[in-house]
Amino acid sequence: MAVWATVVAAKQLGADCARIISYANSGDSTVGRHDRVVGYGAMALSRDAKCQTDSPDSSQMEPYSEELTIQQKRRLLELARKTIEHALYSDMVPLPRSDNRLLVQPRGAFVTLKKSGQLRGCIGHMAEDKPLCQVVSAMALQAAFNDPRFEQIRPDEVTKIDIEISVLTPFRQVPDAGSIRVGIDGVRLRKDGRVAVFLPQVATEQGWDRDEMLDQLCRKAGLPVGSWKEGAQLYTFQADVFSESELAYHQTDSP
Repeated sequence: MAVWATVVAAKQLGADCARIISYANSGDSTVGRHDRVVGYGAMALSRDAKCQTDSPDSSQMEPYSEELTIQQKRRLLELARKTIEHALYSDMVPLPRSDNRLLVQPRGAFVTLKKSGQLRGCIGHMAEDKPLCQVVSAMALQAAFNDPRFEQIRPDEVTKIDIEISVLTPFRQVPDAGSIRVGIDGVRLRKDGRVAVFLPQVATEQGWDRDEMLDQLCRKAGLPVGSWKEGAQLYTFQADVFSESELAYHQTDSP
């Protein structure tokens, strides 16, 4: 009745334009499911002779057309931190949504957590099937609480954690290992049903050359060292990598 009364009143006042301000459902939450949802929406009714009711469809946007700005990177870092903090302190997570078209484009991403410069968790989603803001929120949650290599993040560690995000470009298969540029390309190896991935910065951080990196990638995939030399499929990708410490996140105002 309240919605109907609002529509009738707006019409009597001359409203001829309806704009969707925001729409989401519970399935859009980082921990939500899409098989059973509740929808939430906000709409503005107004008088506007040049009314345009079409809202952008993020699934139709062309990804990778522009680089993320400093403000957009800080927004993603803020979302990742809020997701972890809300999960720790309230057993809830923020709804990852944005009206910025670059942040809702379908892109893959990794979220890496470091403590005193040491890895504390890292999980990624490589498929280009979800809005970037949703991927970042979900991977922050996974890196903090579901990386099988580490214990879950504790409340006393939160302020000591540096969050790093790697936003990925699409994978491109390369003919041989000689096409891989160490420190520039991330690498995905596939062989005998086994798959492993290294982000572009891993080889540089570990001081590996190309062969060492590929041997380590084989180990990560559960394959013998040197397996990359024959019968393996190699893919490269790049990543826009940024972190809280790099952007001095805690010393700047949020965008």
